[in-house]
Formats: sequence, structure tokens, C-alpha cells
Amino acid sequence: MKGRNFVVHGVLAAFIGLFASSAFAQEAGVLDKYLDKYWGAKREVKVIQKRLFQKDGRHELGIYGGTIPNDEFMMYYPIGLRYDYYFSEDIGIELFGSYIIPVESELSGFLSDPENFNVQINTFLPQKLEWTAGLEGLWSPVHGKIGLFTSKLFHFDFHLAVGVGAMGTEVATREEGGDRKKKYDVAANVGTGVRLYFLDWLAARIEYRHYFFAAEQGGVSYPAELTLGAAFFL
Repeated sequence: MKGRNFVVHGVLAAFIGLFASSAFAQEAGVLDKYLDKYWGAKREVKVIQKRLFQKDGRHELGIYGGTIPNDEFMMYYPIGLRYDYYFSEDIGIELFGSYIIPVESELSGFLSDPENFNVQINTFLPQKLEWTAGLEGLWSPVHGKIGLFTSKLFHFDFHLAVGVGAMGTEVATREEGGDRKKKYDVAANVGTGVRLYFLDWLAARIEYRHYFFAAEQGGVSYPAELTLGAAFFL
């Protein structure tokens, strides 16, 4: 009888242990499921794939507009076109040209208004910008991605530019009685810029460029240009 009770107790103990382990495993599985869900949400990371854009061997067409603000008496607004070709992901060349819209600055208008000084002051502008065009080399040493609100990745690149071209201006001298004539000068330029890529074929381009050319009254003129444009890749 004792042996039979021992066997019965052993079977009951095994059954209870099996049931308990099964229940514990089930609860642990449910717990792990919720923990995985919790930590998965906390640890969600955007996987960075290969970059969205490829420039090697491609053509870029661009349109841009901007401002040249570093003249006391005139504000200039260039509107232009660009064409780029890329020999590699980092090296390219660019042809560019722009027409420059001149607008009298607030300072010039203030000085020439006779109500401000009881006398009219005529500002003398020996040289006004009209257009520019040139050829430059581009080097893009930095490529990367930036996140927006942890949910959107944007690809970008940063470039440096050095080039040479021509600057068209309108000049006047006091000796000629204010008559103006066209003048063309060789102009060097250096600049830097950033492209922000939305698609493989579409990007926004922000650029800062400095021009250098011989000023009419001697010395060097150095207009600074800030532009925003769109770039289309073929």
C-alpha cells in the first residue's frame, strides 16, 4: 500500500510540476512578447541604406535666384541657370550664367530724398552689375544624411567651387557727364554650397559665392552672392 501511495504521489507531483512549468512558460512567453514589443518601440532605428543619389557620369540642370547684398547703394537680385557634369561622385564642372536685376537700396533712396536734408543728394555709382557667366570646378568631399523629427532621412552633400568667368557691368565717369557704357571684366569666383536631395533626380541647392574683378575706380570689387535653387539630374 505504501508503495502504491508513493507512486501515486510521485505521479501527482510530476503532473503538478509539468502543469506549473507549462503555465510558467506560457506566462513567460506572454511577458517576453510584451517586453519585445516595448523594447522594440524604444530601440527602433532607421537602417541607413546606400545613399539615395548617384552623381558619377550624370548631368545636372539648375535654376536659381538670390541676392547680392554687399553694396551700400544698390541691391542686386541674380536669376540664373547652371549646367553641371560629374566625372565622379566627388568631382564635377559647372557652366553658369545669370542676369542681375539692380534695385536702389534704402540708403540711396534716403540720401536722394530732398525732404530728409532740405537738399537733394545725388549718389554717384561708378559701376553697376548687369550679368555674370563662367566655368568652375566642383569638389564634394562630404556626403551624408540628416534626420528630421526622427522619422525622415534626407541625403545631402557639401561642395567647394573655384572658377573664372566674366562680369558685365555698366560704368559712368564724372568726366563723361554721367554717360554710361558697357564694360566687361574677367572675374574669378570661389564658393561653397549644399544640396539637399528629395529624390534621385531632384535636389534643393543653397550656395554662397564671392566674385573678384577689377573695379572701375581702381582696386578690386568683390560682390558676395547668396542663392537658392533647384537641381534636376539626368
